[in-house]
Amino acid sequence: MITYLKHEQLDKAKWDACIMASADNMVYALSWFLDVVAPAWQGLVEELGGAYVTVMPLPGITKMSFPYLSQPYHTHQLGVFTTAQSSSGIRKEMLELAVKRFRFIHNYRFNMSDTSTLETLQGKYELIGRYTRYLILDKPYQALYKSYTRDRKMNLKRAQRANLSMFESDDIEPLIQHFKIHIEHKVVGGVAESTYQMLRELFKVMQEKGVAQLIYTTAGGEVNAGCLFIKYNGVISYAFNSADSEGRVTNGRTLVLDEIIRQYAGTGYTLDFESPMIEQIDHFYASFGAHKVKYFALRHNALPFYVKVVRAIRMKVYRALFASGVAEEV
Repeated sequence: MITYLKHEQLDKAKWDACIMASADNMVYALSWFLDVVAPAWQGLVEELGGAYVTVMPLPGITKMSFPYLSQPYHTHQLGVFTTAQSSSGIRKEMLELAVKRFRFIHNYRFNMSDTSTLETLQGKYELIGRYTRYLILDKPYQALYKSYTRDRKMNLKRAQRANLSMFESDDIEPLIQHFKIHIEHKVVGGVAESTYQMLRELFKVMQEKGVAQLIYTTAGGEVNAGCLFIKYNGVISYAFNSADSEGRVTNGRTLVLDEIIRQYAGTGYTLDFESPMIEQIDHFYASFGAHKVKYFALRHNALPFYVKVVRAIRMKVYRALFASGVAEEV
């Protein structure tokens, strides 16, 4: 039997035990991660013998008196997490319950173990196929390097000739400030200060849990690129990054990614580039020899007609204002 539990009803010890026993034991679904990115998160739970055997995180909120479900910032994938004790057909059942509970669902992203089940449900739900890029670090560095494209090898040599300084840090603030100055204006709608504060809090907790790795490159003492990685359960997630024009010209992020590949070569770790559906960025990640892995995102809109109209008008105005304000800067 599946139970919907509000945040205060969840047993987080049982929750985390279920996540860690699942095939897709992802950091994003652990209670301490969700507590930062979606403080009032809820969940669907299948319980057996006093233990949670299947869970589905629901980072839902209420807007205009209607329940909304969306993917929190800094959270690549969620979905249904199953164990050996999970019931047959549990993924389908939890998806059905989530759609019934939330009138509006925007870009809720499922994990890879959900993919085969969701493939069969595309005719019933608005499930959008997406891809990330994986690079399996199971070979010596030189073997991994051979899989780089010719252009990536050339750009790596340029980065090495640029004499960039590269160092690890426990200070997230330079990365945040760098992103604010050089990247934020390219983000549709900008970035709220609360989102940056969330990243500060998340980085602090990740440091406490020992899963964060932050690397900067500098030229002349000034940061020109920074990359934040999350290391958990054999996966290194490329979680957040920033580069200015100099960092792009000197290939600072190429230097950092190559360093991560060098550090973890032969360990069996998987480097997840968390690739967005943007051709230029996907091409960049593919140039390291990374392959595509499919997952699904869910959309659902059962809002009343008048709410749909108001929302559509707001989004149209929003995009028009953004296009006019940013066109001169990019």
